[in-house]
Amino acid sequence: MINKTTIQKTCLILSDILALLITFLVARYILSIINPSIEHITFKSVGIAKFGGLIVILVFWYQEQYVKRRPTWEELALLYKTIFIFAMLHMGLSFLISHHVIKIYNLLFWSTLYFVLPTFRYLTKLSLHYLGLWTRNVYIVGTGKNAVAAAQLLSNNHILGYKIIAFVVVDGSNTLAQHELNFAFKDIPVVAYDVLLNHDASMLDSEIVVALSSTEIVHHLKKINILQSHYVFVSIVPDIIGLPLYGVHVEHFFGNDQLFLRLQNNLGRRLNRLIKRLTDIFLSCFGLIILSPVIVVISILISITTRQSVFFRHKRIGKDGKYFYCIKFQTMYSNGQEILDQILVNDPAKRLEWEKDFKLKDDPRVTPIGKFLRKTSLDELPQLFNVLLGEMSLVGPRPIVDAEVNKYHDDFYYYKLVRPGITGLWQISGRNDIDYHKRVRLDVCYIKNWSLWYDFVILFKTIQAVLWQNGAY
Repeated sequence: MINKTTIQKTCLILSDILALLITFLVARYILSIINPSIEHITFKSVGIAKFGGLIVILVFWYQEQYVKRRPTWEELALLYKTIFIFAMLHMGLSFLISHHVIKIYNLLFWSTLYFVLPTFRYLTKLSLHYLGLWTRNVYIVGTGKNAVAAAQLLSNNHILGYKIIAFVVVDGSNTLAQHELNFAFKDIPVVAYDVLLNHDASMLDSEIVVALSSTEIVHHLKKINILQSHYVFVSIVPDIIGLPLYGVHVEHFFGNDQLFLRLQNNLGRRLNRLIKRLTDIFLSCFGLIILSPVIVVISILISITTRQSVFFRHKRIGKDGKYFYCIKFQTMYSNGQEILDQILVNDPAKRLEWEKDFKLKDDPRVTPIGKFLRKTSLDELPQLFNVLLGEMSLVGPRPIVDAEVNKYHDDFYYYKLVRPGITGLWQISGRNDIDYHKRVRLDVCYIKNWSLWYDFVILFKTIQAVLWQNGAY
């Protein structure tokens, strides 16, 4: 009987092959629209390039893209990087030896593949998930905080297809200490380590996730090595939260068991800072041009309905701890500070809410049009001017005021390293619905693990968050 892993690999490979064929036809169709007089491109006319698709599939196989489960954005980054390398090589050769028609076709082919292949692969995974063929059983070794965090991480990434079967204790005990497993996983059983060794054939495709504490990993190394000899998929979730792990290089020395994790300070490199700044300038200029009609309409509506200034400038803390004035559309009444002072004096519940988050969910200072602008985040459009002036970035930590500095404690050091952003991890993780401690943690996580790819992902997910109005008020 064919096992589930074989079915998954076969379907993904066929999906990629189909995507390559569809891309060939779509690129040919686009070329015929651009120049109807051009003769149809055939497989024969593209020469040995027709074997390029087979090489792409083989490279994907070598990268274990058909076996390893990666988070969506990480897989997409690997996919795009691989396609880009092939496109550059092929286009370079095409420029030297191909007819100009083939050159245009090749450009259309690789550009189209960027959209077609990820789409087909995603739809294939959804189809397999719908048919119940995409799931992979997971046993989490551990019952402590690290195990809970790993379980939450896997449960929240549905497209990975992981199904947590059980938590595994390695010390021979089947009891849980100090209620480490919270109520979210109360229905998942806890089994003994021996269950993983006395397995049947149906368990061989399972993935073992070792989520022990650092001390426990050292103590149970022998048991972990035994698991590796029994299962193909064994992962370790190290208990090292807080380190800048994006882009970390794992190095080992020949004949030695010592492991080196080479950390990278991505924003510490001048080139990366320059790339981020140039990206900010280009995208903010583009945004101001495209959104200029919207900005004009909102300005007119504010002027007509409130009879007060269109823009509001608020003093915030920027890079290196320097102050700047954050520009927003005016969303409050002109006597907003007086209204706030009265609320804080007369309403203890509102005062507690303000002291906790520096925001009020039902804020009486906000005008009717201001509520709409805040709900849709359109009030932040003028901050594109702050980005052009170099005071803010498109993506970064949330700009704060003096009263919020003590909330950051020692992490204020990281905040000052970068320009605050119009959006950030806090924006796509619940916005105003998350507590202040988590906001700080997200800001620090972004700074430590910065990458240009993550900036684009955050911008894309911000659009989703705004459209769905997640956590907005």
